[in-house]
Amino acid sequence: MTARIVIIGGGQAGGWAAKTLRDEGFSGEICVVAEEQWDFYERPPLSKAALLEAEPALPRLFSAEVQQALDLRWYRPLRAKSIDRQNKTLALSNGETLAYDLLLIATGGRARLPSEAWGQHPQVYTLRHWQDAQRLKQRLASATRLAIVGGGWIGLEIAASARKSGVAVTLYEQQPALCMRSVSMEVSQALDELHRGRALIFAAAAARWSWKMITACRRCTATASGKPSMR
Repeated sequence: MTARIVIIGGGQAGGWAAKTLRDEGFSGEICVVAEEQWDFYERPPLSKAALLEAEPALPRLFSAEVQQALDLRWYRPLRAKSIDRQNKTLALSNGETLAYDLLLIATGGRARLPSEAWGQHPQVYTLRHWQDAQRLKQRLASATRLAIVGGGWIGLEIAASARKSGVAVTLYEQQPALCMRSVSMEVSQALDELHRGRALIFAAAAARWSWKMITACRRCTATASGKPSMR
């Protein structure tokens, strides 16, 4: 009999997994390891409403009543540092060890930075958490130009939100067209026309990246086939 299920990840996948387990009659212990302090919340609004609304609210996945009925044991804000599959235990970031009968990894994805230096720079932002959206929203309020690396859905949604806020946007994409991994060329071309019509500058096939600080001037340089394509 499964007595304890541990879910690593406090996002939508982890939330719906926990709810489905309860809906299907699982009465054992469900533990959730999450790196944020919040209950489960939706991520799509982070690139839209969270950036545009004057006082955005955390887009919670479930109501307070539903959340309480799930009867979860939270480990937060913590991260799983390692998994011992043989002994069925997790090593948590606070030094604790958490045992499990079944383990679900629902951590989602995060932005891949070109180098470690990007993640340490105060002018470089990624979008994964509620706090990330709040930081970006605050910065966009005083920004005039924004460079976005990545021409997928999240990059395009942030670009659209920034343009609505009056910020000039240049978007860099490694592939020759937008959202190539998920849509047809016809849809990609329609997205291209839509966003260019909103004054988005699009630099395609940008294969190499560098970030330079020149006194007070910030410059993002993209290189395709060894030749500068945007400065």
